[in-house]
Amino acid sequence: MSEFTFAILVKEANKRKISSAVRKWKAPSCLFPANETWYAVVTENGAEAGSEQARQLSAALNTHSFSFVHAEDYGWHYELYENGERKGTLEINYETYNHSSIEEANVPLLKKLAVDEAALARLERVLCARTPQTEDLLHSVEHFKQAMGFEKISWISYEYVSTMSKRQLDEIGASFNKPATKRFLADKIIVEMLNESLRHMGYAYEERPKMGDRLYFVKRENGFDYGLIIDMTQKNTIEPRLFTPRNTGANLFYIAMRGLKSFEYANEHELRQHLEEIVQVFQQTGDPWLKKNRIETFDANALYAEMADPFMAEYSFQRIHMDDRILFGGKAIYQGNRMQIEFTHFPQKASIVTYLVEETGKRSLQDFLVEHRDILPFDIRTIHFLFQNQDEFIQALERTFDLLRLYFKQKQED
Repeated sequence: MSEFTFAILVKEANKRKISSAVRKWKAPSCLFPANETWYAVVTENGAEAGSEQARQLSAALNTHSFSFVHAEDYGWHYELYENGERKGTLEINYETYNHSSIEEANVPLLKKLAVDEAALARLERVLCARTPQTEDLLHSVEHFKQAMGFEKISWISYEYVSTMSKRQLDEIGASFNKPATKRFLADKIIVEMLNESLRHMGYAYEERPKMGDRLYFVKRENGFDYGLIIDMTQKNTIEPRLFTPRNTGANLFYIAMRGLKSFEYANEHELRQHLEEIVQVFQQTGDPWLKKNRIETFDANALYAEMADPFMAEYSFQRIHMDDRILFGGKAIYQGNRMQIEFTHFPQKASIVTYLVEETGKRSLQDFLVEHRDILPFDIRTIHFLFQNQDEFIQALERTFDLLRLYFKQKQED
């Protein structure tokens, strides 16, 4: 599943001021700190109204704001506002990018706002190239986020944060602002029927903060959540969805029959009939699909000690830190001569991200590969570091070692 992000970034550290401004909107919203001086705001109608909302926040708070969109398969876009006036815009289409787009980006203002000048310089080099490489364009969004300190803004949208548990929301410091809505009697009927029908399978209703229009029936295994969502966003309509740590809401009937399906109801009898059909399909197809898509848990810490420690020792690196239960989020850090290597796991993402912390700054291993793609013995587009089980994790780690060998060799030649 490809990333799709809609977010507003506003340069304001006072959460109360931002909350006061967004409460005036009719759309539900959620906000959380993007870094020490910027907040991220996501709204239910961000895809349609994000630019105008960013302008309104900038005007109301007399500050800077970005409307930011990242569609991983197509490109990314921002609009930059200052005190309510648009001061810059940038559109990156991976297939049709024109270097003249940088004329509207307002690079001088970006330089004033940036927290990482080196990353901004990398972004500027890509954007100024007359015929930039596709790989460079694909990584340009990461240069932008690193330059502005927006690294946390990945896989972020109102729909995504709406699926988070209270623990996950607390970890990122998120809070919701939602217009008061009248709860339907249907809520009570759905909870009673599905709790009774799904309890023997290990699923139970779980309230999620201010998400009265989506009801969650959750099974928690090994730190990950799986289950069924009943989406009541549309009036007098329910849509059953399945969710996993890697999928925020696949339509149950699309999984079962390759056809999207939702149910309108006019009374309690019709609602109960629809719920009976949902339960039957969930038992036959939904629960087996969730089991098939579970992430295998294993002791990644032990594998780092067994595999990474001796490999890094070959290059005179010693492990100085490793977080507990790194599989669920954390770092393994190795210290060498005037530099560090960081193997990073982001929460709820099954992938290895490797950072090279050099005297001149911090960059990812992926950045190194892009910069040296002409001398690589393979197509960089074929390389990934994802995994779903222990065997795939070992393969991803061994792949990382192979690329680090190239890095160390190139560093020695330089």
